[in-house]
Amino acid sequence: MSSIIALSALLLAACSDAPSASTVEGLIEDQYEQAGSMMDDAMSQAGNDEMAKAMSGMMAGMMPTFESVDDVNCDATEGDNTYMCTADITQTVAGNSRTNKGNFRVYQVNDEWVLGN
Repeated sequence: MSSIIALSALLLAACSDAPSASTVEGLIEDQYEQAGSMMDDAMSQAGNDEMAKAMSGMMAGMMPTFESVDDVNCDATEGDNTYMCTADITQTVAGNSRTNKGNFRVYQVNDEWVLGN
């Protein structure tokens, strides 16, 4: 009986581990890639319209470019498999690099980590 309780405690502890720093970095980097892909799609839709091309080019120049994520810290919060995380996110916008601290939620859904807000 005690071995069943010990095994159950180990399984529960394994399920409640916060996401690793590399997991959080990957989730954030994925968001930048999705935004870049959406911008590329919008630019390709501009076709031969000169005004649309100009606007798309201007918007593309203002899009942030991902550089790095550092100092990731995640703490359990209300709800199962829900974590409040902070991280220093470095990005480049219009040629200027800047680091800001961000805070966001990370959820584990069906054994997959998902970035929330």
